[in-house]
Amino acid sequence: MDISTIAPLIGAWAKMQATAAGNTGSLKDSFNLLFYLMLLAQLEEGQSQAVGVPPHNSRHGERSSPASGFKDLISRVAARYNLPAALLQGVVAVESGFNPRAVSAAGAMGLMQLMPATARALGVTDPFNPEANLDGGARYLRQLLDRFQGDLTLALAAYNAGPGAVKRYGGVPPYRETQAYIQKVLAAARRFEGLA
Repeated sequence: MDISTIAPLIGAWAKMQATAAGNTGSLKDSFNLLFYLMLLAQLEEGQSQAVGVPPHNSRHGERSSPASGFKDLISRVAARYNLPAALLQGVVAVESGFNPRAVSAAGAMGLMQLMPATARALGVTDPFNPEANLDGGARYLRQLLDRFQGDLTLALAAYNAGPGAVKRYGGVPPYRETQAYIQKVLAAARRFEGLA
């Protein structure tokens, strides 16, 4: 098993342990259960790589380009929701670095880093399944674009900070993370557009 596939999960677990010290509440218990279930799934997977996971570039320790594992899938899903494939690639690059097993400290999961409640609302039952995650994330991005009358900047801000934050501030929230996120996604999308 490649430790890099569970490193984000271990980091999130450690952060939860540190911030919940002495707290035996249900949130900590739920997170511990999630951690152990995901760790078990990784261990059961053993040395075999998940289907669709791009191979590691052993020279730099980085994943290969999305073309090697996800480009076709991303193109199909993007077409399904009338989104530019390069935009979806940009979101995936920034959200998870094309790691379908990525888990953020906040609990977002998979290629498009769906939060558990968002995944449930979108009907995504396995957020670590690349196709299910991409479908849910692309559908959510399409909903946000429709909600914000096609304004890509606002849709990306809502994808990152939540539509409530965009509505509350009447535009892009003044969060440094969200403002940087929008720029990173747009820059990545431009790079992928140039590779098409």
